[in-house]
Amino acid sequence: MVNSIIGMEKNGKIYIPKEIRENYGTKFFIVPYRDKIILYDIPENPIEDLIRLGERLRDIPIKKLKNDINEEAYNDIR
Repeated sequence: MVNSIIGMEKNGKIYIPKEIRENYGTKFFIVPYRDKIILYDIPENPIEDLIRLGERLRDIPIKKLKNDINEEAYNDIR
């Protein structure tokens, strides 16, 4: 993965390096979070991605998933 320092143009445009575009695509969802800006790649077929994610979670008990989610949320607000 490429680590880069990038600048923003006056009109708000930023340049995403080619290697990142090739690995993650060209559409991103931008999320301001605390003192950061996070870019999440938007998959070409989000339904297929959700199906694959669901298949990986199939064998994890719902109670464990809920506990993990609650723990992560608690850590985020601390």
